[in-house]
Amino acid sequence: MQGIARFGGGLIALAVVATTTVWSRNQQASAVPADTVLVNGRVYTLDANRPWAEAVAISGSRIAAVGSTTDIRRLAGEATQVIDLAGGFALPGFNDAHVHVESTGALLVGVNLLDVHEPSAFTTRIREAAGRLPKGSWITRGEWGAYEQWAAGSAGAAASGGASGPFTPSRDLIDAVSDEHPVFVNRFDRSMFLANSLALRLADITESTADPAGGEIVKDSDGRPTGILKGAAANLVRRVIPPVPFEQRLTQVRAVLKEAREGGVTTMQDLTSAEQLRAYQDLKRRGELTARIMLRPTLDNVAHTSALGISRGFGDDWLRYIGYKAWVDGIMGNSSAMFFEPYDHDPKNKGLLRDIMRPEGRDGAAMSMTAEQRYTDFPPGNLETLLEQAIRSGIPPHVHAIGDKGNRIILDVYEKLLTKHGLVERDHRWRVIHAQVVHADDIPRFGRLNLVAEINPYHVSDDMRWMEERIGPERSRGAYAFRKLKDAGAVLIFGSDSPGTNAARYFLNPVYGLYAAVSRQTLKGEPREGWFHDQRLTIEEALEAYTKAPAWASFEEDVKGVLAPGRFADIAVFDTDLVEAGRTDPARLLKARVRYTIAGGRIVYQR
Repeated sequence: MQGIARFGGGLIALAVVATTTVWSRNQQASAVPADTVLVNGRVYTLDANRPWAEAVAISGSRIAAVGSTTDIRRLAGEATQVIDLAGGFALPGFNDAHVHVESTGALLVGVNLLDVHEPSAFTTRIREAAGRLPKGSWITRGEWGAYEQWAAGSAGAAASGGASGPFTPSRDLIDAVSDEHPVFVNRFDRSMFLANSLALRLADITESTADPAGGEIVKDSDGRPTGILKGAAANLVRRVIPPVPFEQRLTQVRAVLKEAREGGVTTMQDLTSAEQLRAYQDLKRRGELTARIMLRPTLDNVAHTSALGISRGFGDDWLRYIGYKAWVDGIMGNSSAMFFEPYDHDPKNKGLLRDIMRPEGRDGAAMSMTAEQRYTDFPPGNLETLLEQAIRSGIPPHVHAIGDKGNRIILDVYEKLLTKHGLVERDHRWRVIHAQVVHADDIPRFGRLNLVAEINPYHVSDDMRWMEERIGPERSRGAYAFRKLKDAGAVLIFGSDSPGTNAARYFLNPVYGLYAAVSRQTLKGEPREGWFHDQRLTIEEALEAYTKAPAWASFEEDVKGVLAPGRFADIAVFDTDLVEAGRTDPARLLKARVRYTIAGGRIVYQR
């Protein structure tokens, strides 16, 4: 079959004949007993040929057969492991299309201060992090105060706060609990950083240290540094922080793998640095990988990877290159996403362009820009040049766009290049990451250009607290417009965006994303009717976007995403029927717990 393998409205018709043949051949399989059989379950296969079953047989790392309990029991031998699911709900292992494994591990092993804005909790969290990390390890980031203005679970109501300004800690709060760990943590908006006495000493910051240009070392009435550093003063500490030790990096990845298997996640699509890839390879050699990790280096690496001959599909079943990550704009959390019109709460701000778009761009990091730079219409630059190289490699681009102007920019660039190279109607599977606030005129372009919308449904539940305050109700109609994007022909794939942004915590466990997609409510159930409820998805659509569709988007539909013979035995078993809960009472999704996670035929988690 030539042309694009379409997903969604005519779900991978390309594979139907082959799948039916494989099913028939496996049903008449040899008498070799299965290694493991799962019986007496409610099995949601996501296979169009047989959506529901009772049992699954596993041989090696693959599914041997799917069918009734009676039929599957016949494939068991004396050495076969028989697992009675006792009515448990089984489905393909979740494929999280958007994970920052490095940041998630740093948060899990280090310190999470996102929901902290008072002294006692601040001290406690630093103490706990010091207890987890080896002596001498730095405690960094933290992002305190993200929920100070808007309480967690709020649909927009401001949290109660004092008139004295944002919570500002001092080193006196943490010195006693971190005397063997240098600390350098920051407020979520990067307006201030806090260093403990050990970090100040390592950076040679004393009472006599003068403020650097563009920065401030905050001091008390006696001239003693409080530990708070602002602006360029933070660089005095930042420059003495060593790289993360390799063993600590392994510990961080292990923490993420643990969280993934506890949530039934068997594949994570990761923004991957060189250091992280070395950690994954080491854990793979040790047999410790319990989830497959799909690699996405930043787009500025394309010249190096192409020179090495790395193209689409390079890797193996556990570590594989699937895309290049790039950015257009910032995020909603700090009002840096790009919009055509200014933010309602900040009339001089329309967001910023990430520097990978600019001709002098280097590494995809956010750049400070003048108001004039922010408001101009940007000419083709670095992004377009790098995409041309990515096209030659065959590895598809996955580009971040949040605001309506950010999305317009990437859609314009994509349309130009897809048309130039005759790729619009070919099977390119290019992605727009987030597609968070899309102008009404641009939504049809996703289908017309055959694009994948890599969306993060839990953003709805959390970001709801500030959306209308920042961009108003009218522009919010284009925010997280899942139904409009799907109906326009976009392929929707779900990711958690774990661990979140500097302003929000997003959870790796898929039940949060499923809940948000079908309810469009906060975790507290607000608003009761759902926020722009016409953009809800059905639970079946949400599950597909978290399993089958991400496999397709990574050109892995032949081995992942459905429970069918020949596919990887990547399976999650829950104590709750997710389909029934999603249809009748979405709040039950949040209480669903994984009973088993199976990756490559191996039970990697059992509750």
